[in-house]
Amino acid sequence: MSTRRILLGGALALPAIAARAQERPVQVYVGFAPGGNIDLAARMAAPFLEKHLGGGTQIIVVNKPGAGGMLMLNDVAAAAPDGRHVALVSFPALVTALYDNTPRYRVDSFAYAGLLTDEPYTVFVGTDTPYRSLRDLVEAARAAPEAINIAGAGIGSAPHLALMAIERATGARFTWVPTQGAGQAMQLVQGGHVAGSISTVSLTVRAHLQGTLRVVAIMERERWDKAPDLPTGVEQGVDVLVGSARGFALPAATPAPILARWEEAVRRTANDPEFRALAERDFLIVRHMDRATMTRFVDDQARAYGEVWRSSPWRR
Repeated sequence: MSTRRILLGGALALPAIAARAQERPVQVYVGFAPGGNIDLAARMAAPFLEKHLGGGTQIIVVNKPGAGGMLMLNDVAAAAPDGRHVALVSFPALVTALYDNTPRYRVDSFAYAGLLTDEPYTVFVGTDTPYRSLRDLVEAARAAPEAINIAGAGIGSAPHLALMAIERATGARFTWVPTQGAGQAMQLVQGGHVAGSISTVSLTVRAHLQGTLRVVAIMERERWDKAPDLPTGVEQGVDVLVGSARGFALPAATPAPILARWEEAVRRTANDPEFRALAERDFLIVRHMDRATMTRFVDDQARAYGEVWRSSPWRR
């Protein structure tokens, strides 16, 4: 972890920092455009974080899309460590940029306050496409390599890496269409501009049930009990298990009392019955990790995707 900055006034300055943070809104940053799965998770969690942070805290969700979330992460890593600048970070996007780009942050540029959600991905297509299963989609891409467009957040994003894993497992070749987030990708699918996309169950399953898109696979080992009619990729011969985890990160130099307050707020939000009821309603899968566990998780992700990059780089 980076060495924490020495604050003028020592420990006596900490209450003043916390007080100032409470006087001004806390900004929770999302590195993607509004309407996507990460944005929706941030907006669902915000009022519960306000409640559990206490002290009249007000949270504003700020969207800063660009470069698969990297631009937002650069800004938060360099922000003042006063508890007012918090990133809802997504994995593996945070770590993949370390290999395929030149971010101004490193893994230890952040203090991790806790993981909140972890969801499997779905592969989905437009309702006007001929594809009724993942097998149909894969066979079409084998027959016409790179002719089928799949949209999603930028190069090296978790959905893009998921598609690459499907290609490696099946021999199919698709064309990836980068967007500013999952919401924009869904619009392209629903508008018939691309064949399909990859995103989490919380964004796609409700739309599938409403008939505005067609989920052709959940990328899990077993079917999901909330949508048992949806087949897994594994049962269609595509043994790829992928998803996206999200949690909160602050600048590394954030003082320990502020981090402890955030860790507790994330824990209480994850266990809040009202939040869990909303998550259940909206197909959002809650998976909490405390600060220490999330920090180990980030380190593990960085090592794992470093190995993937060295063997199968996703950007040339």
